[in-house]
Amino acid sequence: MAEITHAQIEPTTRCNFTCGFCAGRSMRQADLAWPTFLAFLDAHPGLVHVELQGEGEPLLHPRFFDMAAECRARGITVGLITNGSLLGREMVDRLLAADLAAVHVSMESAEPAQFQRIRGGKFAKVREGIARLASRRRTLGLERPLIGLTVTVLGETIGALQPICDLYSAERLDGGLLVQPLQTMSAYARRYPPHIAAQMLTGGDRQRFLTIRAALARAAPMRRPQDYFYYSLFAGFDPLSGACPWLDHGAYLGAAGSVTGCCFMKEESDAFAPAADRVQADARRAALAGTLAAGMIPEACRDCGTAAAIVRAGIDGR
Repeated sequence: MAEITHAQIEPTTRCNFTCGFCAGRSMRQADLAWPTFLAFLDAHPGLVHVELQGEGEPLLHPRFFDMAAECRARGITVGLITNGSLLGREMVDRLLAADLAAVHVSMESAEPAQFQRIRGGKFAKVREGIARLASRRRTLGLERPLIGLTVTVLGETIGALQPICDLYSAERLDGGLLVQPLQTMSAYARRYPPHIAAQMLTGGDRQRFLTIRAALARAAPMRRPQDYFYYSLFAGFDPLSGACPWLDHGAYLGAAGSVTGCCFMKEESDAFAPAADRVQADARRAALAGTLAAGMIPEACRDCGTAAAIVRAGIDGR
């Protein structure tokens, strides 16, 4: 197996928001143990990029900044996705001192009532935090972290992305405006309440989403794409290779302490091994990669767009 160079590490499944599409709300609420975190880093000495983010709000972990510092001490690039609710003055100063490569704030709407209905939080507080982080970085003359927005597009919000674009421009952000549809993989979809399941994009809305995503990539480009974890992980990805970047050189460490093949594997049956067990984890990863290379989608990867693209490319290339 290739060396593991990229890892997403979930500091916690706890969150102060109540987004109905989040798988974390139905998972055991827990913080990643510090010894487990260290054991994982020790077991993967080839890591170059870590994303400290999972189903919970990472900044709720009491040792989040210790995690970031430990990674940086090992020469690892670090990124973060946050809900933005905790970006007070002290938190912003600590984030800017942590030498992170990128901070992205997740949101679905810039309309306060809709934001609160979807996320269970206050848009004004998040907007204020984003402005504080961006302004303080400029005041200090820092080039990093990149500051951007990540948006999960719902059926009810696909036509309301312009205010988010306006926010991005007004705060002079540079980390990109990244959009994704509501996740359809069963590990997520089976947890959706009926009102969220009804928000999945289908037919014309899905095609409309693809058009919007392309337009946003042009309108809100990322200043240094290599500093963003997912762009770095998928750099040079070619479905014709028959290899998934996650299975090839990525790993996911959940807050419960188990390693899986990627951030979408949420079921207990998906767990490869404990954090320190590279041998078992590599064996499970190799088995999934072998199935995919043979033109079949493993059960753990069912409904994954990347896996489907690899299999389609293999069929078309024959």
